Amino acid sequence: MKTFIPILSLTLVLLLSCGSVIAQELPTDSIPLNKDSLLSDGMDQLLNRLLLTRDDFTFRGDYTDKDPYRLKIVDSLMAQPLLMADFADNLAAEIQTDDSIFNFLNMLNSLFDGEFKNLEIPTEDQSSWENKDIKDWIVDKFSERLDRFVTMKMDIADSQKEFIASKYKELILDVDDYRIYSNEQLDSIQQIEEELTKRFASSAQNIRTPDIQNFIELSRFATYSGALYYTVECRMTRDEATGKVTLNPKEIERYDTIVGEFKIALGTFEDDIYRGDFALIIDPGGNDSYYLDYDIENPHPTVILDYSGDDYYSAESDFALASGALSYSILLDGEGDDIYRGKNFSLGCGYFGIGLLWDKKGNDSYFGDTFTQGAGTFGIGLLIDNQGNDSYSGNLYCQGMGFVRGIGGIVDHDGNDSYIVQPKYKEFFHPGDHYQSLSQGFAIGLRPHMSGGFGFICDYSGNDSYVADFFTQGSSYWWSLGLIYDKSGNDLYSSYQYAQGAGAHMTLGMLLDCDGDDVYRSHGVCQGCGHDYSCGWLLDRGGNDIYSANGLAQGAGQANGIGLFFDLTGNDGYYVFTSSNTQGYGNPRRDYGSIGLFLDLDGDDRYDGNGLNNQFWRTNGKWGGGLDRTIPKPDSLTEKGAAQ
Repeated sequence: MKTFIPILSLTLVLLLSCGSVIAQELPTDSIPLNKDSLLSDGMDQLLNRLLLTRDDFTFRGDYTDKDPYRLKIVDSLMAQPLLMADFADNLAAEIQTDDSIFNFLNMLNSLFDGEFKNLEIPTEDQSSWENKDIKDWIVDKFSERLDRFVTMKMDIADSQKEFIASKYKELILDVDDYRIYSNEQLDSIQQIEEELTKRFASSAQNIRTPDIQNFIELSRFATYSGALYYTVECRMTRDEATGKVTLNPKEIERYDTIVGEFKIALGTFEDDIYRGDFALIIDPGGNDSYYLDYDIENPHPTVILDYSGDDYYSAESDFALASGALSYSILLDGEGDDIYRGKNFSLGCGYFGIGLLWDKKGNDSYFGDTFTQGAGTFGIGLLIDNQGNDSYSGNLYCQGMGFVRGIGGIVDHDGNDSYIVQPKYKEFFHPGDHYQSLSQGFAIGLRPHMSGGFGFICDYSGNDSYVADFFTQGSSYWWSLGLIYDKSGNDLYSSYQYAQGAGAHMTLGMLLDCDGDDVYRSHGVCQGCGHDYSCGWLLDRGGNDIYSANGLAQGAGQANGIGLFFDLTGNDGYYVFTSSNTQGYGNPRRDYGSIGLFLDLDGDDRYDGNGLNNQFWRTNGKWGGGLDRTIPKPDSLTEKGAAQ
């Protein structure tokens, strides 16, 4: 019997190379949809009847001045929006396994400027800890690195840091119910916001995105230290003859210390409680409670490694719990049915930094208010959940949200999950009892001065439900990209407006569901709708689905927009309230009109609206129409004869 260091599933990814990913380089010629011959053939048939070609699907880049915050991937896909499906497939393929997480982060990082770098994974001296007290060794080594990681290697002046910590934060959190104000008060508020935006836009051009290499270096060291503590201090052993691994936990005393002004704690198998602002926590087990806060005016890295137990995480301030605020933050939880309660800027948030929350196993619950659960601005925020029936609940800017120069996403690999945006913040511009969501695979910029980011959800299996109201479920606003990719399961999508594959004002939105009997409910500017030089696309590849909407839906282009609605297989039902601008409608407004396409390529379908089973139809727009066709099934006798 001897002590050894295993490659635990929690740390496996950090020991592997990151050089195998191919960057998302988009071709210069138009060759979309070549991965799916059924879709490609059906689209060509419809385009021929509407006197269109694939090269007609593009947006000029000179309608507005290009600002320095534009993501390279947004520019590329605005030029060729039909490549969104290929991009979504490639994105989802990059994070199918645990050992691809940092490859995936590196790929996301390349979307800012289109430059992919082969990352170097630092190695640790495998013998430097031997014959030393492991607790002291972890503290000493971590303290050596704190100076390097305390602040980002970004060109940010002190005055900019003050603005980021206060005024820029206020721009994001300014979600009051404007109905309580007079018109004069509204004008004053909007003027103040406009001035703040101009002020920041003019001073932030030199702020670079976070250094992904630094983040991986910190992650590599932290998880190596965690493995040492877990296996050496907690006495994990392996029988050399049988290879059997045994955990022999001994009585471990809680180890709390201070490095400079930063707290470090090494926990026990008991039900530990942690309170305050920590730089590092390693806990081997137990049902632990975390009540944590963070001071953004004193930024520093935060690392939490919890290996097992039903844990409770509570943010006692903004920017706590897996929030990379002007720094890096990592929260890795190995197993257990956990509860995460964040405030604003939490639970996988990149705020001028990188924040990663990774939960490996258990039926987990995530709660937060604004800018939470996979949200990023001038950085990357990512929430990964590997296994379990999970619930995500937030109020605004959450669940895969990209703000200015930011990328935010949720990756959920397994389980029947629920994504809910609560009705907290009133929607001002539309009457009725409706609320702002701006979540669930959503991205937005600060019009007209700063382009937006990339927000996404990738959910791989399970019967999932997505519930929100305005601007949600694969939608975006102002030079951004919003995406939901759901691979399998019988899913429910419920929303009201600007949703389910919608883009508004020079932007891109897509909802791609690969398989399952799904239900889509929404009202307007939804289900494949592009408004004002934008492309919105809903693509469902399989299953017996039901779609219901009011107007500007199911393949609608408005004000020089492109709306695409494609369902490949299954016996589907399509229901709309307004037939004049749905199911393949291209609004003729402005320069050259709009494009709206509706395709159903197989199955016995039912329509309430323009569509007809096994028919082609035109709508009253110049370039709008639909095609429903059924793929002939071979005769059974012919099949039998061919087999013989």
